[in-house]
Amino acid sequence: MNKGIADIVKIQKILEQSTAKKLSDNTGISLSNIKKWKSGERSIERMNLTDAIKLTEYANRNLSAEIVTWRE
Repeated sequence: MNKGIADIVKIQKILEQSTAKKLSDNTGISLSNIKKWKSGERSIERMNLTDAIKLTEYANRNLSAEIVTWRE
């Protein structure tokens, strides 16, 4: 059995930054489901774990690192 981690923050970012077609082509998730998550018609929190892991892994490969600095 494959193991993976799902990260809702990364999923939200990749859904915002990528087209539905590109996500579908690169993850194997149906275009219909991705469009529903992007539009808010379907809740990201209720996404099945397999799709959440696929999107998180895709995000890990394709999101640029975010550097945050703290100032006082």
